[in-house]
Amino acid sequence: MKPPPITIACECGLRKEVPYGEVWQCERCGRRWNTNQIPAEDYEGLLRAMRHLRLEVLAFALLAAGVLVPLIVFVSPGFIFVAPMAAAVWLFFYLPSWRRRVRRVAGEAPRWELHPE
Repeated sequence: MKPPPITIACECGLRKEVPYGEVWQCERCGRRWNTNQIPAEDYEGLLRAMRHLRLEVLAFALLAAGVLVPLIVFVSPGFIFVAPMAAAVWLFFYLPSWRRRVRRVAGEAPRWELHPE
C-alpha cells in the first residue's frame, strides 16, 4: 500500500499532493518544494499509527468471522441469523468510533513547515 502523500501549499496559492521523498516544482511560480525536509522518523511514526489502526479493524473483523463461521458450521445453521445483527453492530457502533479515532490521530499529526529551495 502506498503511503499517504504530503499536501504542499505553495505561497502563490497552488496546492499539490506530493509523495514523501520527492521534490515538486510549482507550475505557477517555479518554487521547488522538497518533502525530504520532513524528518523521516516523524513521517514513519504517523504511518505506523495509521497502519496500527488499519490492522485493528482487520483483526476485529477476522475475530468476528472466526467466531461466527464455526458457530454456523459446527453448532447450528440457525446462527446465520446472528450475522445481520453482528453486521449492524459492526456498522453502527464499531466503525463510527473507529473512524473518530482515525480522524483524531490524523488531526493530531504533526504539521511541518516546508521552505522552498
